[in-house]
Amino acid sequence: MKYELVLIAKGSPNGEKAALKAANLSKERDINTVYLLFVNDTEFFKGGGFVHLDRELEKSLDNIGSIIMDKLERVIKENNSNIEVKRIELTGNTADEILKFVNENEVDTLIIPKDERGPIERSLTGGDIEPFFSEIKKRVKNLIIVEE
Repeated sequence: MKYELVLIAKGSPNGEKAALKAANLSKERDINTVYLLFVNDTEFFKGGGFVHLDRELEKSLDNIGSIIMDKLERVIKENNSNIEVKRIELTGNTADEILKFVNENEVDTLIIPKDERGPIERSLTGGDIEPFFSEIKKRVKNLIIVEE
């Protein structure tokens, strides 16, 4: 499938900055739809003693994802009321799922909020995010990284 503008949904201040960037970019480029992509990463929480809670944890993450996407959707619509926001929810390792998504779809612009120790950064082996960004750059036309 082809996506003009995809925003990785994160519930951080950088996530909100990225949502504002998506809203402004959609206006500039006359894009009608922003896709919010959220990954329910149960592995991210297993190291914290949550192993026995898999099913309940997945339900909780669905709720957290909805809350995060609701907030980001509000930011986007406050800054571009004409935009349609659609949601994509995946389950698995955050970095792996994002790579899989860009490998299986045609993405023109991908906006990623970068946090020092967020789910993407912590899901990568050794925490080195630059090779991840290099892989993404090979697969999308425009990669925008939003950080402090």
